[in-house]
Amino acid sequence: MSIYTIFLIVVPGIWIIFEVGLVVRDAARGKGTTTDDKGSRNFNFFAITIGLVVSALLGEIPQFVFPGGKTNAVFLVGMGVVLAGMALRYWAIFTLGASFRTTIETEAGQKVVSAGPYRLIRHPSYAGWLLICLGYGIVVQSWLSVLVAVLPALLAFLYRIHHEEQVLVSSIGADYVEYQKHTKRLIPWVW
Repeated sequence: MSIYTIFLIVVPGIWIIFEVGLVVRDAARGKGTTTDDKGSRNFNFFAITIGLVVSALLGEIPQFVFPGGKTNAVFLVGMGVVLAGMALRYWAIFTLGASFRTTIETEAGQKVVSAGPYRLIRHPSYAGWLLICLGYGIVVQSWLSVLVAVLPALLAFLYRIHHEEQVLVSSIGADYVEYQKHTKRLIPWVW
């Protein structure tokens, strides 16, 4: 079994274990209700899973492989992007601490968090996920795999962000509206 194949199996495995751990943590704390979620947690899970699986399968089609064929250098670049995405996602989760949920949910008296990665972007956890998906497509070394890994996740996150920001504005109010004015959604200084 090649290092490529091992990576394509291990990364989704780590993701599933970590994400299931977050859901279990929410349930143990009596959190994670889906009242305001509008199905976005499940939509995210399926979009990312399907995108990564199909991306891996498409990587075997020669006409979509990056020019120059598959190389160790490109593989390492992709791994670096995946690891950077994981680091950003985990940094965002640990910055929010007990306030992080796998669903869209707020608590009475919840405040805006503007520390860590939240200084620059409102949704660093999702930005981290998009980097993971991008890196995964690069690891596969197929331009079509990059599109298939990123596009479903991006659409799922845009759906979730739309609903999440509505809930945060209605729950937190003016403080969140002010925070929106000084930060971008996913890409610092851009969008």
